[in-house]
Amino acid sequence: MTDSYIRTPELLALIKRVLRGLVIVTAIVGGAGVVIGTIAFGAPGLWGALIAAVLGIFFTATTVGALYYAAGRGQQLLMVALLGGWLIKMIILGAVIFWLKNQTFYHKPTFAATILTLVIGALVVEMVIVATAKIPYISVSSVTDRGGVEASAQEEGREIPHKPAETRREGDGEEGG
Repeated sequence: MTDSYIRTPELLALIKRVLRGLVIVTAIVGGAGVVIGTIAFGAPGLWGALIAAVLGIFFTATTVGALYYAAGRGQQLLMVALLGGWLIKMIILGAVIFWLKNQTFYHKPTFAATILTLVIGALVVEMVIVATAKIPYISVSSVTDRGGVEASAQEEGREIPHKPAETRREGDGEEGG
């Protein structure tokens, strides 16, 4: 038996739910930042919120892409993808902030408020979706594809539990009673 996850439809559906939630949060927070920033500070407020929203979309896409790529390919690859992706995103964020440091075309507080709200919103969405997810340890289709529970148990060296008398079929070995 390997220690990697099985690429279940439930896991892939969870990743899609996370993507959907993150896109919604990014659209709402980015849109609100653009509207509020533009009304309050004009074009600089617009640019500050737009830059933050684009960074939020980039972070969302790379996180979900790494999860989707690593799903079912082992925990080591998942850790490398997530931690490596995080490191690359922090380098890119640092480069963008370094470039923006002396720029005057955007409103810095609008940028900061929008990016901070995006990060908090994304964390809340991810935690709620993952905490409420119902991911089985093993997919029913993966068990039946290999010949049922008996074949799966035999491959793993486990003893096959006896079925209750009501569910035994003729030819299962023991007589019901």
